[in-house]
Amino acid sequence: MKVSFTKYISKETVLILDGKTKFEVLETLISKAAEISKLDRDMIMRLTWRREKMMTTGVGFGLALPHIRINDIPDPIVLVGVCKNPVEDYESQDDQPVRLIVYIVAPDQNQEAYLQLLGSVSRKLRNTTLVEEILDNITRPSQILRILKRRMPDSGLETQE
Repeated sequence: MKVSFTKYISKETVLILDGKTKFEVLETLISKAAEISKLDRDMIMRLTWRREKMMTTGVGFGLALPHIRINDIPDPIVLVGVCKNPVEDYESQDDQPVRLIVYIVAPDQNQEAYLQLLGSVSRKLRNTTLVEEILDNITRPSQILRILKRRMPDSGLETQE
């Protein structure tokens, strides 16, 4: 069965982020993930920062992919955060500011599918023309959603279900 990145994004999960620091933008995404999942916000925050301490999720090319796994959710939560201001302190692998963040909160049950989803999203969003098209529409989340669904229709993975 094919599980697609775009299956998990909607108008509700495409966010325009006002924050200027890594803490501020992740705080917004963590709060939204807690609201959607109905899980404890502090737990999500602890897991997210524990993951960030292991290794930065700023993968380069202006992209960050913070991600955690949690036992208590049936399906992934995928939030797309477009930063109004470049986030200079994200500590990206290429030392460039972050402009686009895809935050994934995934069920803990299927690690292989989780890693494949991360890899697929990372490869697709390293396309600078796609990122520029998203940034050009920063005031229009519904247009960003359309761009992602049009440009990333097969950004998913095969599962054994």
